[in-house]
Amino acid sequence: MPAQGAVPVEAARLAEEAKRMATLLGLLRVTTSEEKASATAGMSEDKLDWLRSQLIGKDVEFDTPFGRRVLTYADQTASGRALRYIEDYLVKEVLPFYGNTHTEDSHVGSKTTRLVHKAARYVKRCMGAGPGDALLFCGAGTTAAIKRLQEVIGVAAPSVELRGRLAGQLRTQERWVVFVGPYEHHSNLLSWRQSLAEVVEIGVDEDGLIDIAALRRALSSPDYANRPMLGSFSACSNVTGIMTDTREIARVLHQHGAYACFDFAASGPYVKIDMKSGQIDGYDAVFLSPHKFVGGPGTPGILLMNKEMYRLNSQPPSTCGGGTVAYVNGFNEEDTIYYDDIEEREDAGTPPIVQKIRASLAFWVKEYIGYDRMSLRENVYSETAMKRLVSNPNVWVLGNTNVERLPIFSFLIYPPVKDSLYKAVDQPGSDRWLEDVKHKRLPLHGRFVTRLFNDLFGIQARGGCACAGPYGHTLLKIENELSLRLRSAILEGYSGLKPGWTRLSFSYYLSKDEFKFILAAIEFIASYGHRFLPLYQFDWITGNWTFRKQAIKYHLMKEELALDTGLDVLIKNEQAKDQYKVERTPVPNQKKFDSYLESAKKIALSLPDINQQTVNIPKGVDPDLVLFYI
Repeated sequence: MPAQGAVPVEAARLAEEAKRMATLLGLLRVTTSEEKASATAGMSEDKLDWLRSQLIGKDVEFDTPFGRRVLTYADQTASGRALRYIEDYLVKEVLPFYGNTHTEDSHVGSKTTRLVHKAARYVKRCMGAGPGDALLFCGAGTTAAIKRLQEVIGVAAPSVELRGRLAGQLRTQERWVVFVGPYEHHSNLLSWRQSLAEVVEIGVDEDGLIDIAALRRALSSPDYANRPMLGSFSACSNVTGIMTDTREIARVLHQHGAYACFDFAASGPYVKIDMKSGQIDGYDAVFLSPHKFVGGPGTPGILLMNKEMYRLNSQPPSTCGGGTVAYVNGFNEEDTIYYDDIEEREDAGTPPIVQKIRASLAFWVKEYIGYDRMSLRENVYSETAMKRLVSNPNVWVLGNTNVERLPIFSFLIYPPVKDSLYKAVDQPGSDRWLEDVKHKRLPLHGRFVTRLFNDLFGIQARGGCACAGPYGHTLLKIENELSLRLRSAILEGYSGLKPGWTRLSFSYYLSKDEFKFILAAIEFIASYGHRFLPLYQFDWITGNWTFRKQAIKYHLMKEELALDTGLDVLIKNEQAKDQYKVERTPVPNQKKFDSYLESAKKIALSLPDINQQTVNIPKGVDPDLVLFYI
């Protein structure tokens, strides 16, 4: 028999779920003002609680070398989390009537075609697109979207060999000039370098921001006069979270006759995107990865572009196939008639039907939560985390810490040193990393720190260079000579030597308990992380860190099986693994978080406080290239 009051509460919950589902079903209809008002009515703080309740994987646990851990996801900059709400909608409302598009003659074909078209219109509306803009769904993310733009403006090269030959045949006035920024993800740099365009890279100013003055000078250079030009800039660094003033950049580009294109992969899930096509500070193309949205995994990449940029109107589309032609025969290729509409002619074959609809639903969730709510929560998280981390002498937050950022934090963690030893400079734009190397105070390997987050706490982070190698050179002040020495070592097979960092994201839908837990975990590793090095094996070839069970046995023997030490926790965790298969009464996550921190500290205090590197460096590795503590 339910407890008193349980029935009304359950009824209210079901009514609220029904209301939300009705709102979501209305997404793929033409929305009236009244429906919009209904969808936004009753906005309150419980929206975030509802959103967290819909996360697929919420409260899931997994095994680590130190026992079971609740999965705490802090890698939103890499990819978002799926939502049960969206997946249930697809299962109940889309998949039962799923059919291939390009037909109106069957119920499933007609219904699916309408859903896809309405989903695309909704995404365009959310991004401020006008009648002069075309929306193309491309591949699995921003990488494919950027490549598609290169194809439709005519600069994509089929191979490196042909690129050289074709570029040599172009007249100077025909060759595109592409200006890129300092924060670029490899997707927005390497593909341009491999295209037929001439690439001009704009660096950072003394504050670590895009050098606007340098951009103006480059745009005004007589070398690029009377040539087609565009700028392709990251709207936000996926390493530091530093925001680009896209309106100012767009204005500068347009004043010099260049198109303005922006990569919103990192910031797209959190900020309002408004094309404002045709305006001086508007965008001509936007690249987006909806898989980074909450609810977005399994969505395609997005290219929203001004139709004026499209160069294939009198030619076949970038990809030819079904759904792109009005007429084709079997005897003369020149008789083929392709559709005029850009969105139709650039959507060859069976489109990503479910993926497009899922993308529109992810946009709906973003709009439902609201930008003010997202911004408020993320500003609080960002300011709180920055204050805590920059004051920690063992943590170096990369990038300028005094400018507008999304809560994306990349950092290095250093083993503690006594106050009497070298104290590193910690000012924006400083040469701290080089000074640390010079004084032999080395940080922990970024991927080792990431491993500790996972194994000790269940926190999902990311280690490495975040696919932003050139920006990493800037942040770490890696000069050409050192870079080339590292390149030689990598060619020899020692990829583990690559410099990098650890990255965490404090997304608006993290709970306050999760946020506090992650900060506490960072501070723990900053104090004790180096003690865990003997428990892991480093692979110099791959850069992977593997837990060594033999190391635990050694320390157990050394401590003479002292069960009052933290190593006892490891034994208990190992013995308890099978017990977790039994159904248990749920324990609040906050209590689990506290127990993880307590367990980690007990283990750390039982391990030696090593103050020098103890691992033998392979003979083929130059010790001066080992830029991390091991």
